Amino acid sequence: MRPAASPGVALVVVLWAVGLISSALLGLSLMFQSQLDQEVAALQNARAMLVAESGIQMCLHREIGPEDVEEASRQLSQRLQNGWRVPVEFRVGMQNFQQEEGRLDLNYWLTDPAREKQAQAILQNLFAGWGVNLDTSVRVIDCLLDWTDPDNFSRAQGAEEEDYRENKMGRPRNGALEDLRELESVLGWREMAEQARQGPQAVDWRSKFTLYGSGKLSLKAADQDLIEAVLGMAPGSAKNFIAVRAGPDGRQGTKDDVVNPGLLSGVRAEVLQERTSVGEADLWRVSSTGKVGEVKRVLVALLSRNPPQVMARWLQEEEEK
Repeated sequence: MRPAASPGVALVVVLWAVGLISSALLGLSLMFQSQLDQEVAALQNARAMLVAESGIQMCLHREIGPEDVEEASRQLSQRLQNGWRVPVEFRVGMQNFQQEEGRLDLNYWLTDPAREKQAQAILQNLFAGWGVNLDTSVRVIDCLLDWTDPDNFSRAQGAEEEDYRENKMGRPRNGALEDLRELESVLGWREMAEQARQGPQAVDWRSKFTLYGSGKLSLKAADQDLIEAVLGMAPGSAKNFIAVRAGPDGRQGTKDDVVNPGLLSGVRAEVLQERTSVGEADLWRVSSTGKVGEVKRVLVALLSRNPPQVMARWLQEEEEK
């Protein structure tokens, strides 16, 4: 006959079992809480994206121009708030609603061998105006041309697949750029960008280039440095053109803007016609910020308004802000 277990032993066994069960329940509770937090975060992200989408849809309306978007987004954001238990808003400012052809179309200039010399001159003028030194400028332009051309022969200061392999930086595209972020993988680009950022204009290159459009630069929307570079003008030569373009209200991008190519003195008429446009192109870049509670998302879209359609959209990465 086996002796009965003492009460002390039984108590230890019970306490051990209770502790084991408590640990298991605590682990399950933490796991469920983590899953719940993830689901709540995902829901808030999705809601913020939908709110940002409201700004994109607003800008599809033909009657809303750049000068109207701030007031329109304020009014519509207030209406959107009704029925929500947390603060909700979307925001599209005038500076977030711009003609895409006011940027330099890199694929147009880089992917046609017949335009190579023109592309070199334009980029050289542009980088010089940004305060980039000549050695860096020549290096990055050659590397950029090698990145997009179909062959594996490097230019004098360029780089092809073997050079990127040595630097452990992937390989060239050997075709048209698909994303502006590719440029940061081009040898010399980061050095050029840093010099431009620290230069007299503190330039952020992301605001200057596009991969979309007809290739012609819009004189109605382009910055002064882009106009001067594309037309081969000396830095500062388009200052008067920009001042007059602002119109009576002194604001760029409004309905009273005056585009007078005659103020771009010294530029041949055929160059103006070949490289620029004076009308309002129907390709717009819109950045819409959606906020739900403390969650914020920035949605960027390229859209046409005749007929209304979104050509492309993407979530803006943190480093692009």
